[in-house]
This record gives sequence, structure tokens and C-alpha cells, in this order.
Amino acid sequence: MAEQTENLSGENNLLQGSSVLYKIASFSYSENIERLMNRDIFLCTPDDTVQFAAKEMAARGISSVIAADSEGVPVGIVTERDMVRKVVADGDVCDIGKRISDVMTADPVCLSPDDSLFDSLYAFSTHNVKHLPVVRDGQVVGIITLRQIMKLRYSEPFVLIGELEQAQSPEEYKKLKEGLIELVHEKLSTRVDPVDVVNMLSLINFHIHKKLLSKVINSQKSAPPADYCFFVTGSHGRKENLLFPDQDFCVITEDHDESRKQEIDAYFAKVSQEFSESLNEVGFVFCPGNVMGQNPDWRKPLSQWKQFIWEVFNREGPYTVRYMTLIFDSAPLYGNEMLFTQYIDHAYDGLSKNYTVLRQMHDEEEAQHKVPLGIFHTFITEKDKNHKKKIDMKKSGLIFLIESARILALKHGIRETSTLARLQALVHKGVIHRDDSEYFENAYRVILHHTLMAQTDNFLHKGETDYYLNPYELSERSQEILKQAFKAISRLQELVGSDFGELIL
Repeated sequence: MAEQTENLSGENNLLQGSSVLYKIASFSYSENIERLMNRDIFLCTPDDTVQFAAKEMAARGISSVIAADSEGVPVGIVTERDMVRKVVADGDVCDIGKRISDVMTADPVCLSPDDSLFDSLYAFSTHNVKHLPVVRDGQVVGIITLRQIMKLRYSEPFVLIGELEQAQSPEEYKKLKEGLIELVHEKLSTRVDPVDVVNMLSLINFHIHKKLLSKVINSQKSAPPADYCFFVTGSHGRKENLLFPDQDFCVITEDHDESRKQEIDAYFAKVSQEFSESLNEVGFVFCPGNVMGQNPDWRKPLSQWKQFIWEVFNREGPYTVRYMTLIFDSAPLYGNEMLFTQYIDHAYDGLSKNYTVLRQMHDEEEAQHKVPLGIFHTFITEKDKNHKKKIDMKKSGLIFLIESARILALKHGIRETSTLARLQALVHKGVIHRDDSEYFENAYRVILHHTLMAQTDNFLHKGETDYYLNPYELSERSQEILKQAFKAISRLQELVGSDFGELIL
């Protein structure tokens, strides 16, 4: 398809300019540390002397050095505190001729440039360190310090991390999650960007998942009998959790001899069952579609996962869209991430050779999903007596935008998983005009705001966890902005349809 350069969004639109809609800044939970890390790093070898390292630190004005092996892989870190404690204050003689290997902290905790600020705060807190090397593909590319993060001056994430660390039982995690409902309501009421709110929820839920799974695995009578990786899908995989997400997790194990099948499968079936029960106790209810690791359909060796992908692409069936969502809205949770990488690489490689499945996705979604706006620019609401004059904000709005961004991204080989990242990548590829992306992104924010607000209001006032909103209870301006957001989704759906109109199969 030729580059999409025409601006579809029009002029003087209520959705142009997110600052008009969301004015209150908050801690950017999902911002990558790559933007904040210090790239001026100094690498030494374990055999270098403390004196040599100290001179370099003084000359560069830095507070730490990273020890790396001959291939550039970090093996230790030395900070100013280490030098004072282990060289200056250790014994009667200040031995600056000591080797770095004698004073370094071996096997340092490392982060990836793609990790979030919240991830870095969590690492600082849980490991009681102040310097974290940042590593990509085994090589050090930067360093981030607690001092840098403290300059942001936000106390909220520290409080949440403290609560996460103190919690040990499912009951304590459940209490933490319930406390988030009031926090979310407060944030939305003060017009905090709902994307920041969703990022906060997603990262906290992700850490709860990891801690519960780690506890289950460590409680087993024996170590895992094979290499493995648990991964999450759906809103967990996109890191777009609303307030009450259910469970969606799968298990990949390494390929193994048939003689070990029963032992390995029994182990991970047991772990999955215990993990799932713990999640349910916390408030992540069992998946209605049974997409959980205790279901053998979602727990299998890597080769069988690859076979599953082949079947999705080559055998049309009633669950194609569901399976495509499961595959491409996913992220590794716990274990050997290389297994997940091999799985997802195989999926994208297969997709590049099987565009027919995208056509099937588009046809199915186009037939079922229309935004709740009538021809006279009025809201189309539910007719049943329980939800009369209301709109299901998730099923009648939010999901349409998520699906449109997903299918357009997949068609153009984009491997991002979050909705906003997919839209921004489509701009970079020239598929969507930059102004239109702002139009769609702000529509996403508006729909997300009202979806979360409906959840909090319905839960706090009626004890319900649904997404129903009466749009006529909003102010006239808010109603108009919501209508504009629905119109933007329709425009995006039209853009997807136009793109697929040029797809030759």
C-alpha cells in the first residue's frame, strides 16, 4: 500500500491536543529507562586496580564502574561506597592496589533499556542497590542510578512498591489491588492521563503475577524438570489492564524426549494449577475461555507451540481471531525468555507468509463491530432493562480501537504489542498520517477514561465490575468529546478496510 499521507481527522477537532483533555502530570510508570539512563559509562576488567578505576571515576565525574569480561558481558560493579568500605575503611592500610575483583559486587542486577521506570524503582527497592547497569544483548549500554529517579519527586510509586514487597499472601495482594480502585478513581477525577493509570495497573499486576508464580515454584518439592517460560496474553500481554482483568497465561517448555513427557507435564500442570488458584484468590478470576496453563491446550513444548501456530495460519476455524489475539498480544512473564522469543519469532515469520489469516481476521471483526453512534450523531444504547440507555464502553468502543490497531500493525510487520505503540509505529512506517495518529490516540484516551470511570463508579456504588456507562449523565461537552472519539474509531476502521482493499491474496 502507498504511504497514507492524507489527513483524515479534519480541522478544529475536539480530540486534537491531548493537553486540553488531560492536564495533570503523573509518574510515567511505563516510560523506558533508555530515555533516562546515563550512556557515559566506564568499563574495566576484574583484574584492573582500584587506583586505576578511582582515577577514571574522578576524571569522568561518575560514581561507579562496571567490570566486564573479555566479551563485554558485565560480571561486577564497583561504586564509591564499595571503595570507601572495602578499601579505605578495611584494615589499617588503604590498599589502592587491590584488584577490582576483590571489591566488586559480583553478578550485578541488570536491567534492559526497554524496562520501565517502575521496573527500575522496583529493582532498587528489592535489591537495596543504588546503581543498575543497563544491558542489551549481553552488552552494557548505560547505567541508571537511584539518584536520577529520585529527581522525579514522585512518592506514589515508592508507596506501591513498598506495599508489593510487604505483601506475602494472596489475601494481602488482594487488599493491595482493592486499594487501587480508590486511587484510580482519584486519578481519573483529577484528569490524569488514563494511559498512565492503565500502565500503573498493568505493571503492578505483572509484578503480582511474577511474585505469586515465583512463590509457587519455590514451594515445590523439586526443581523444575525442564527449561520453561510462562507467558501472559490479552490485556496482560499488551500491558493494558483495566481494573478487574481475568487470568490469561500459557506455558512453554523446552522440547524433550517422549520418556520424560509425563514427569515434565505433571510438574507444570501442578504449578499452573496452584498459580491459577493463587491468582483467583487475589482477584484475577479464572479465564472464562480457559486460557490458563492448567489446560493442556495452553501448556506444551516449544515444537508443539510452533505446530499450533502453523494450524492457526493454515486451517480456518471458528477461533482464528481469538488465537491470533492470544499469539500476538503476549509477553513473557517468568522463566527462560529465549523460549518465548523462539515462539514469537516463529509466529511473525509464519504470519509474513500467511496473510490470508489477516483477511479472515478483518472480515470477522468488520462484520461484528460497529461503534454505538446512529446516523443522526446520537448514541446507540442497550435495550435490555438491566442496562437501558447505557453503553458497554469496553465491548462497544475500546475493543474496536484495540483490534483495528492490532490488525493494521500485524499487516505491516510491526511487533509492538500496546495499542499506542502500534499506532505510533504505523506513523513511523508512513501508514498513518501523524495528525491522524494524534486523533486516534486521543480517542483511545477518551474511551479509556470513560471505561475506567464506569468501572470505578459501578464498583464503588453498586459493587459491580462491568463497563456500562450512561452517556446522557455526562456534561454536554463530555458527550460531544465521547461522540468524536467514537467517530475516530470509525475512521480508523475505515482506514483498515481501505488498507485491506489493496491486499492482493
